[in-house]
Amino acid sequence: MATLKVEIRESVKLDNNDYNSYNFHTISNINDISRRKITLTTTESAIIAMDNTLIGAGTYVENSVRYIRVTNLSKEFPVVLTLKNDDTDEVKIKIDKQASFIYTGEAGIDGVFSGSGVQNSFDADNDVIGSTDNLGDLVNITAYTSASVENIELGDAGSGSGVVKAGIELFVASI
Repeated sequence: MATLKVEIRESVKLDNNDYNSYNFHTISNINDISRRKITLTTTESAIIAMDNTLIGAGTYVENSVRYIRVTNLSKEFPVVLTLKNDDTDEVKIKIDKQASFIYTGEAGIDGVFSGSGVQNSFDADNDVIGSTDNLGDLVNITAYTSASVENIELGDAGSGSGVVKAGIELFVASI
């Protein structure tokens, strides 16, 4: 087993003042890492699926997942993620060029876990949500490359290939 250390550092100097920040978070008892690169087109595709017990290609046990990172490797196009929960709620998030999105499961304190992982981790609604007692379980994440109709019609596509596409790096850590 290993400990995953996630470090976030911001460094900026504005008007001769430093506004630097550093934060880190550790997640212990990690025993499974999945890291892969995926090429996305403008067609929405599943990149992660959750299950209660089954593990497979792109499928993870939801109460074991502790950390998910999606990094857009493209220098040309943003990527859009859709996170879905078991209440059929959806959240869309745009990841700009060369940016990352991090989603964490319950990490525990001093190695003690509630066993929830990405269960009971988000809710979405078109109205006021209210209490956090009814959060849904993350069940899957889909993604696609976003580009304007003008870029597509002009053939202004990733790497001169004639197809709008973006590469992402998907990193998942589980206990």
